Amino acid sequence: MSNIKLNPHDARIAVSLQKLWDAHLKPIMTQEYLAKKYDFEQNFISQVFHFHCKATHALICAFAKELAIQPIDIDPLFNDPSRFRK
Repeated sequence: MSNIKLNPHDARIAVSLQKLWDAHLKPIMTQEYLAKKYDFEQNFISQVFHFHCKATHALICAFAKELAIQPIDIDPLFNDPSRFRK
């Protein structure tokens, strides 16, 4: 498990993804299905939900695609050029 400390924005995104998952995606698919469909490990999704990892560009895009929304609707800083750089 990673010892990463999320900044407040990343923590809010994790909470947002969890809420979107619970309300819209969990009723129609499993984490395993979403992970396989978008080439993630299921454990990675769980780690994001439990604040052990930051949500990646690809994960936010996957959620947005499944929900037919724009990634910026999930993460207001999504288009910031430095958002996903280390």
